[in-house]
Amino acid sequence: MFLNHLPEDLSFLYQEIDALGFTGASYLKATTPLSYDKYVHWINNHNYGEMNYLKNHLSVKKDLTLLRPEAKSIFSFTHPYRVLNKKQQQLPIESLRIALYAQDSDYHDWLIEKLNQVINLLKSKFPHDFFLATTDSFPILERDFAYQNRLGWIGKNSCLIHPKMGSLFLIGNIISSLEIASLPLEPVHDFCGKCRKCIEACPTQAIREDRTLTASKCISYWTIEAKKNAPEELRSSFSDHFFGCDICQTVCPWNKKALTDVFSYNLKQAVDVDPKLIEELRFFLIASSMEIKKKLHHTALSRAKVSGLRRNAMLVIANKKITELRLEVESWTKSEELMEIATWTLAQLII
Repeated sequence: MFLNHLPEDLSFLYQEIDALGFTGASYLKATTPLSYDKYVHWINNHNYGEMNYLKNHLSVKKDLTLLRPEAKSIFSFTHPYRVLNKKQQQLPIESLRIALYAQDSDYHDWLIEKLNQVINLLKSKFPHDFFLATTDSFPILERDFAYQNRLGWIGKNSCLIHPKMGSLFLIGNIISSLEIASLPLEPVHDFCGKCRKCIEACPTQAIREDRTLTASKCISYWTIEAKKNAPEELRSSFSDHFFGCDICQTVCPWNKKALTDVFSYNLKQAVDVDPKLIEELRFFLIASSMEIKKKLHHTALSRAKVSGLRRNAMLVIANKKITELRLEVESWTKSEELMEIATWTLAQLII
């Protein structure tokens, strides 16, 4: 399906946007995000963990013209995780538990490419206007603009959710200097109701009642963004998560159709300790940094850096009690960077 909320002057984009695999597109005047004050409150309460860059961009997130003076409007686009189409899966790892969005080549590359194809069309009709494609690596409150653009509501898990598309999609944006009149859009109705499945299913209780996350409790934060090791009291809750976490989305009733329609795919919600899993974990402990980087080239997993991936491997080994890898773990007890997590892992293997 395709959700179209573009003005009539932009109707020439429909066919290309649909062909590129976007499931939603909308356009509105660039304004201060509706959730900006809430975001500032979240920052001021130090819920961002080590992600200091989030507080460094507060002024830009309030006013897009501080990013580019020409910014007068913003397009929002949604694109389903490509792993939902099994033919698109490109990750060279089979057994480790990895977030769905990351089970493919890095979306920061291919999503920008698709947005730039849309920009080429826009420039053909508006050659004197400014356009800039952005993903979540830019200092933009993209979920807020997508909400204003009627592409979903902000769920209790803080994800953008649409009643027909669920939340298993990426958000891309095009900032522009266009000033095309568009009718005001009513927000998508909030269908979370009394459901608390995402809150109750979160292993670390990272989901807050105000529809925000405490980053310093989130499995995705600790296995992707964090440079430090997670507090010991949280580590056992990570179970076998190697990179990221989807629990708050996979339990959401609005994703049931997307998951059952396209997946006979293994969501890896209960990884067995099989030879393939042990082999993949061993690789991250014995391979050189260059070998790991080469294997994961153009994937989102490189965001965690090699040391982070080694750390994550040891967390899985500890939580799954994989004693077969004791010697590989022990080899890292002399590493200044990984000594603490390696020593802790060994202790878990004798409990």
